[in-house]
Amino acid sequence: MNLPIRVRLTAWYVLVLAAIFVAIGAFLVVQLRSDLQDKTDSELRSDALQLARDYRDEGPADFLDVSRTVLPPDGAAQVLDSEGRVLHTFGRVAAPTAMVGPDVQAAAQRSDSPVHTITLGARHEHYRVVALPAARLGRGDLVVAAASLDADEEAINRLLILLAIAGPAALLATGLGGWLLARQALAPVQRMTSQAARIGIDDLDERIAVPRVEDEVGHLAVTLNAMLDRLENGVRDKQRLIADASHELRTPLAVMRAELDVSLRGDDLTPAAREVLESAREEVDRMSRTVSNLLTLAAVDEGRLELLTTRVVLHDAISAAARPLRPLADAKGMTLTLNGDPCEAQADPQRLHQALTNFIENAIKFSPADGEVRVGAWQRDGEVGVTVADDGPGIPSDARAHVFDRFYRVDGARGRAVGGSGLGLAICREVAVAHGGRVWVDSEEGAGSAFSLALPAEPGD
Repeated sequence: MNLPIRVRLTAWYVLVLAAIFVAIGAFLVVQLRSDLQDKTDSELRSDALQLARDYRDEGPADFLDVSRTVLPPDGAAQVLDSEGRVLHTFGRVAAPTAMVGPDVQAAAQRSDSPVHTITLGARHEHYRVVALPAARLGRGDLVVAAASLDADEEAINRLLILLAIAGPAALLATGLGGWLLARQALAPVQRMTSQAARIGIDDLDERIAVPRVEDEVGHLAVTLNAMLDRLENGVRDKQRLIADASHELRTPLAVMRAELDVSLRGDDLTPAAREVLESAREEVDRMSRTVSNLLTLAAVDEGRLELLTTRVVLHDAISAAARPLRPLADAKGMTLTLNGDPCEAQADPQRLHQALTNFIENAIKFSPADGEVRVGAWQRDGEVGVTVADDGPGIPSDARAHVFDRFYRVDGARGRAVGGSGLGLAICREVAVAHGGRVWVDSEEGAGSAFSLALPAEPGD
């Protein structure tokens, strides 16, 4: 069940109260019915005893007088002979036939006189009835008395109405109170959730505010902060390792490149040997670019990415970035086209060259053979920039928001096939942000992609 905790707690409050309310209501109704019936039965037996005694001692006249005196207005009474025939009757609902059956009459003759519930009258009203022996002049007569249950049933119905009104009101009040209590109880958790959601990979030095009370919520905040401490230390160690390893790799790669360049100048190389050396030289260049990307990201993470800006002609920057990549495009039979508006930007030439190289190399890698990569400069809406368009497979819509993340690859298998570390586009974004600019991608799956880097046309200090 994917409902918020606040909703589930409120629902449980209401369900538990509803169960308790139903149980208490049922108990009250049953208990009230039993108490009222016991009271009615007790009064009915007392009245029946007095009727039987007066009838036995004084006769039918006193029976009628006493019936008017002791019985309630809606009560009824009868005198039956031993055959069950009605001798005398009192009350509007008293039937001309006996109010009790032969089995009750027989039990009454044996002095076994339980109270029964019967229906009388045209409206079939409920009555409690009891029969008592009242022998007179040697005959085995019986006195039968009945008391209406209308008052009892009316009291029970009033209780049911009150419960029906009070129940929903109590449930509504409980639901509202439970919602407010749950909201107040979970407010610190909500605040911690919001704070934790704002802490990104670049804000690991921030911590969650610990509530003053020492309860489970406070313990949760302390635990989350301890986890952030471990994450921060782990990320810092990882960044330090990457920076140190990258620094250590620069020197041997530079030595390898120099030795390969010297070897390639030799005139006595066979074609096969020259091909091997050129291939090794390309791999060294690729590793050098990866190391340079790692060093750039390490500088970004440590907040020391320095920019030495000057006026840069974008078309010249594009040409400089594309020149060393033309052999890679030619090897795939691709066309690398440079065009665009004549415009300038205030930028760090080295960082801009690094970003443009990554853009163009990425387009060449993922474009099909005999395809075309188009690189153009532009100026509009207060920005100057470069767009690199290709004829590649395009990027799925759900992946476009992540293509500039570090180590992200749209298709892991395809990324391994064409090479790359997943850092090039992340470097482009960091370089653009450092200049106060931005990067984005326009792509349609199956119809190619266009990566753009924009810088402010008039950057601030």
